[in-house]
Amino acid sequence: MNRTEKQQLIDELHKEFQASPHAVLVDFKGLDVPSVTEFRRKVKAAGSRYRVVKNSLALRAAKGTALEKLSDRFLGTTGIAYTGDDPVALAKALVDFAKDHPALEMKVGVVSGSQVLDVAAVKSLSTMPGLPELRARLLGLLQAPASRLVRLLATPATQLAQVMKAHQEKEEGR
Repeated sequence: MNRTEKQQLIDELHKEFQASPHAVLVDFKGLDVPSVTEFRRKVKAAGSRYRVVKNSLALRAAKGTALEKLSDRFLGTTGIAYTGDDPVALAKALVDFAKDHPALEMKVGVVSGSQVLDVAAVKSLSTMPGLPELRARLLGLLQAPASRLVRLLATPATQLAQVMKAHQEKEEGR
């Protein structure tokens, strides 16, 4: 790879890292090719990306991004799983894969571009509800007061209608 190709790769990675405030560094040493392929599929299914590049190129691309906080952990065989959307889905994919493939070791992570997570924190992040589930819960909480209000407003009218109907039946029965 010549110098211009390296610079193009660094620029491309820098743009991807800037758009992805959530990332986890992993050590993939000991994984065979089919396992890595399966890992890439799981990460992609979680709406994330996974890249393996030389540490020196990754460090250059990480400057000025959230991954810059992890620069001291770019040692040995390092892969970068990152996302711009849902850090919980990424953490779940990594932890689930690591259960079946202990050769995959998580090193460190970053969430929201500022909070650095150790391995235990990444594992606890994977137990949290995902972004779609949190949105559904929030929507349910927002809709609950409105539906209660509608029921409260409809209840007196329903009761009034029942009283009127009973009065009408009573009058017709005379």
